[in-house]
Formats: sequence, C-alpha cells, structure tokens
Amino acid sequence: MEEIKKGFKGSKVIDIQRRLKLLGYNLAKYEIDGIFGLETITAIKKFQQDRGLLATGIVDEETWQELVDAGYKIGDRLLYLKVPPLRGDDVKTIQSWLKVLGFYTYNENGIFHENTSKALIEFQKNMNLPADGIAGETTLQRLRNLKRIIESRKSSNYPFVKSYKENSSIEKIRVILDYGENIDYKSEGFKYYKEKIYICKSVVNFCRGMLLEKGIDTLLTVNDVINTSLFLNDRIDFANKSDADILISVNPASSSDPDSNGSSCFYFQGFKSYSISGKRIANLIQDKLVYNLNSLDCRVHGANFAILKETKMTAVVVEPAFISNHKDRNNLKDTSYQMGISSSIADAVLQFLNE
Repeated sequence: MEEIKKGFKGSKVIDIQRRLKLLGYNLAKYEIDGIFGLETITAIKKFQQDRGLLATGIVDEETWQELVDAGYKIGDRLLYLKVPPLRGDDVKTIQSWLKVLGFYTYNENGIFHENTSKALIEFQKNMNLPADGIAGETTLQRLRNLKRIIESRKSSNYPFVKSYKENSSIEKIRVILDYGENIDYKSEGFKYYKEKIYICKSVVNFCRGMLLEKGIDTLLTVNDVINTSLFLNDRIDFANKSDADILISVNPASSSDPDSNGSSCFYFQGFKSYSISGKRIANLIQDKLVYNLNSLDCRVHGANFAILKETKMTAVVVEPAFISNHKDRNNLKDTSYQMGISSSIADAVLQFLNE
C-alpha cells in the first residue's frame, strides 16, 4: 500500500482518523477532518509506540494492519481456523490467555493459524467442552472464569525452538538471514534504498559464509534460486517454510534527524510474554556491534514488528547503523565495516548456541 503521511487528504485519512478515534486516541480540536496534519501524526506516533512499532508518524502497511487488528475486541466474533486466517487483537488475546495457561507455546501474533486452533482444542478438552476449535461464548466464558489465574502470572515466555545441548552436532541448527522491506517510492527514505539493499545483501552474504564455515546450515530469505522478492510478506512466508530455528533480519535504520546514529537490536515482545532466546541473541549481537564497530549503544528493545511476530522461529532485527547519517552511511559502504557487522552477528549466534 502507499504510505499515508503528512499532507495527505481524503477518504483514506478519514478511515485512519475514525479508527484512531474509536481506539481512544486524541485528535484534538480538528477531530475527523480528512487531513493528515500534526494532530493525526501525533496520534499515529502514540499508537505505534503502544503497539511496539517504530514511531514514525507514517501509516505504512505494517501500521495499517495494526490499526485494523486493534479494532477487533474479544467476543466481537467467532474465532476459528479458516482460509485466509482470521487476525486481530481478539485472536491475540485468546493466544495470550492460552499461552499463560500453558496450552499455546508460540508468540501471540494475532493470526489464527493451526497452532492456535490446536491449543484451543486442547484447552476445550481439558475443560470438558466440545472440542470444536471455535472460540464461541461458552469457551470464552470458561477462559474469563480463569481470569484471576491468567492475570496473576507475569508472563509465559516463547521458548527457543530447539535446545542445542540436546543435539549431537551444530549442523542440526538452521539459521535464516533476512533483509529487505516494503517500499514507498515517493518517500524521502527511498533515496537510500538502493544503497541499503546493496549493503544488506553484502552483510548477509558475508555472515552466511562465516556461519557455513562453522558448519551451521544457513540460508537467505532473499536469494536468486527460490525467493527473489524483497517484500515483507513474501520473506515471512519463505522463512516460515524454511524450517529454520533462528532468523536474523538486517535493516539499517533511518531518521529525519541527520545526526541520529548508533546500533540497536530488537526481539519479539507481546502482551504478557517475550522471546527469551530472542532477547538473549539480540543482547549478544548488540554487545558485539558496539564493541567491534565502536558505535553508539542505542540498546536492545522488545518490539512487535511483523518480521518478529509473524515468523515461527526465534527472530531478531539488527539495525547496525543509521543510513541517514552521513558518517554511518559511509561506514556502511565500507567492506571491512560490513564484515564487522557480519562477524558480530555470526559470533553472537555461535555464542548463543554454545551457551
């Protein structure tokens, strides 16, 4: 979809404003006027912060999907397995409840896939309810009856897919490396796009070589054989079919502030849970980036990015530098700097597996 941002007018903006208003976000004196002005930008930024997204004030495809998902509340509709899958905050709530109770062991991505259906059926069997996999009023009421138990537990953490210590060799672990993004060709950031893709492609290829040299099965979401698409949904779909255990997505940051610089890493964080292994890997990568590149430490953050929540494996996003910063951009173009990023990622993955 085309990004909706400052200065846009019309029915699309009205739709966005209505959704924000229904969700309780303040649009100030102008309310719903169809103009994407300062009040709407501020409301979008607050929404993005609340949802674990980058607070850009721009409605891209990921932010739009979150706006749609946020409109569904528990009990609004029947939830069950269908094609295409149902998605929304009501699904996310069911997943969170089932996760706290121990029936659902994945991250709550708000998508009613087969794993959600299986978890719901197991809960229904446990409660002596008809095991039809439908979250109707009876099932929801039984879950609500357990509200005190659910709310008393701080988190139910999303575990690492495989325990390395149980494997006889490192070859049984598969790592998938990712880069690319959804593109708005009219945005200011597009002027860095070709450079960004070239840099990311070099980094993941260097990293793949380093991991393969250590005997770790490694592949790329974007490759010349099976998947050439840089678009987010295609990369997520390919990753989910890859049977990988760890996904590392490389994506240099950008900002309207040309002085912004430094490194950051992100792991999945949901309603009441977070990825333990994702947080650990993110911290290991961040420590090595800061040390190896002598970069500003912009810290590790829990987030709700699509690449983190919609992939089946432990996933981490790495922002090694700001491509919008002149000094960082020149560093990113340097081969030795790219290899420094790659070795930081590869060394962190190896350390994690050997812990």
